[in-house]
Amino acid sequence: MKVKDIMTENVVYGEVPGSASEALDTIIKNRISGMPIVKKGTKELIGVVTRRDFSRHPDESQLAILMTRDVTTIRPDADIKEAARILLKNKFRRLPVVENSKLLGIVTTSDIVWRAIARTKIDDPISKYIDRQVTSIWEGTPLKVTYDIMRLSRSRALPVLNSDGKLVGIIADTDLLKVSMIREETKKSEMSGGTEGDSWGWDSKNVIYITKKRLEVPDIPVKECMVKSVVTATKKTSVSDCAKKMARSKVEQIPIINAEGNIIGLIKDVDLLKAI
Repeated sequence: MKVKDIMTENVVYGEVPGSASEALDTIIKNRISGMPIVKKGTKELIGVVTRRDFSRHPDESQLAILMTRDVTTIRPDADIKEAARILLKNKFRRLPVVENSKLLGIVTTSDIVWRAIARTKIDDPISKYIDRQVTSIWEGTPLKVTYDIMRLSRSRALPVLNSDGKLVGIIADTDLLKVSMIREETKKSEMSGGTEGDSWGWDSKNVIYITKKRLEVPDIPVKECMVKSVVTATKKTSVSDCAKKMARSKVEQIPIINAEGNIIGLIKDVDLLKAI
């Protein structure tokens, strides 16, 4: 199977020149984790930007500075196994599909899992691909703290437990975006000093107004916006069946439970790439 067979052709992208706040608006509106950046008025790929870039550099206003310029790409006629190897090796989630410097589409980890592995018969159990070191949170955790835990643990999703330690939900970074809002704030910066050549000696000031947009997370507990109908699997679930579960529910990770219903790990779509 080739990359062109499963790639997304209708790509959401940003343009340079452009502002970081405009790019963040686009990412939130489309509920995506990142996007390619092209030269304005063309489809020439010049970079990529992700939600993680905004959290690492919240004060950067210029998209050209915020984005990553050294972009790994793939050809449309490449095999999906090559795409999987590149994604795993570089710990990427997406690869722009490019030919002659022109952006043709994008292939993501989810594309490979949902559109390829889910349609392939791989009977191997997922037990060897499970991540057993899982960061989880209590259902009463404030959402602002949840955001920080997710950021510090570099997790895209966190299983949610009740006071008895039972799995009651899961929250992904996309769920945070659904309930968050972009707040615009303006700061005044004053540079004191008389104007050069001012013979009257007025105490004048040069005032600069800096406007920035920030993602604001509401002050509510995680249980109010978590996904409560959690799709789960066991360590004996096959790779293909696990991929089908992810494809049907449009999720990127599934908690793994034992016979008692206790969570024992998490499997992510990127883990399933190892199977091919």
